[in-house]
Amino acid sequence: MGRPVEPVVSDPNQHDRGVDLGQLVLPVYLPMIAGTIGTGMLIPVLPLSLEASGLTLKSVSIVLASAGLGAAIASLPTGSLLARVGERTVLVLSLAVLAITTAALGATTAVLGLVALRMGAGAAGVGLRLSRQTYISRRVVGHRRGRSMAMIGGSYRLSLFVGPLLGGFVADRAGFTTAFVVAGVATAIGLIPSLRSGRSEPAIVGHGTAQFGVVDGLRRHWRLLLLAGVVPLLVMTVREGRFVVLPLISDDLGLGPTAVGLVVSVGTAADLLLFPVAGSIMDRFGRLYAIIPAFTMIAVGLVLLGLAQSTTAVVVAGAVIGIGNGLSAGTMLTFGSDLAPADSTAPFLAGLAAMQDAGRVGGPLVVGAVGAAAGLGTAAIALAIILVVAVVWLVVVIGETGTVQHHAR
Repeated sequence: MGRPVEPVVSDPNQHDRGVDLGQLVLPVYLPMIAGTIGTGMLIPVLPLSLEASGLTLKSVSIVLASAGLGAAIASLPTGSLLARVGERTVLVLSLAVLAITTAALGATTAVLGLVALRMGAGAAGVGLRLSRQTYISRRVVGHRRGRSMAMIGGSYRLSLFVGPLLGGFVADRAGFTTAFVVAGVATAIGLIPSLRSGRSEPAIVGHGTAQFGVVDGLRRHWRLLLLAGVVPLLVMTVREGRFVVLPLISDDLGLGPTAVGLVVSVGTAADLLLFPVAGSIMDRFGRLYAIIPAFTMIAVGLVLLGLAQSTTAVVVAGAVIGIGNGLSAGTMLTFGSDLAPADSTAPFLAGLAAMQDAGRVGGPLVVGAVGAAAGLGTAAIALAIILVVAVVWLVVVIGETGTVQHHAR
């Protein structure tokens, strides 16, 4: 499966037991679930709201892509902030900003205003993700990391199952503006477990390792970062793109907000059932044994979506994509954590997040550009091709990163 890129060992004390999954519920999983339900609500609501306001497909894609732009810009400063104020403070700030920028989406129809709000939400989202990824990377030993990261993916997927249903229902019953406010309130609930948890945190695995600042850390490991960053960049392009193309293709078939939310949630339900499998596969057999089948299935689902001519076909395509995405739960988080050097954990993960979030910008733009030129079906197929390229790069250039081949992890 290719000659693996050698990660810099980040767990020098492998005898250190680290934390158990149960110890991560309050500081990691509950804030992720509550804090991202609002994000899930926006999946059917925001694209349909933008179209209803009279924006063109290109303008819609720009607004949707701006969250990724905000995240990409904020990734490196977030890494620096993590080093200065700690993971818990970054988590609280991120959830607060995310709640405010989500609730305010109904206050304007101006493209610039919407772009600014989505950029703020994107910046807050990367803070939420990086604070929890860094928390696990520094406290969970390698042979349990796949399951721990898969649980983050599962937490996010639970939000994506509940969120679209709730968002579509509220939008149908009370309008788009109310749906945005409810989404903001749902996000703010994520602050409760964070504020109640106190400041005591489990010890860091390999705590004797010095941490470099963002600039020094990236300078020391830039080659590894660039090689590894291609994968999450392309994967996130596809993941964000599907959240645009699936609702819009459903809308073209005449489905309303509730029905679109249901279509999204059908795929997410399949997704949700499989995330524990992903973590177990990664820890028992290796990361590639989860990643290759999962991404291949997502690509197949996107092709089916591009060829869909009926509601049933869209639902089937969404389910196939969901199954593949479920099998990929936590894979990119684990991938980054495997490769993160011990002396630059937060800076390296921040640099990787910057490349990943560049993909968040690219996904909606790919759908907008290809969709405007050749139709939404072709845009879905283009996303499938991008994902195939990501898999080939991972297998040929990076190789296996997990504990199966890298026992030092």
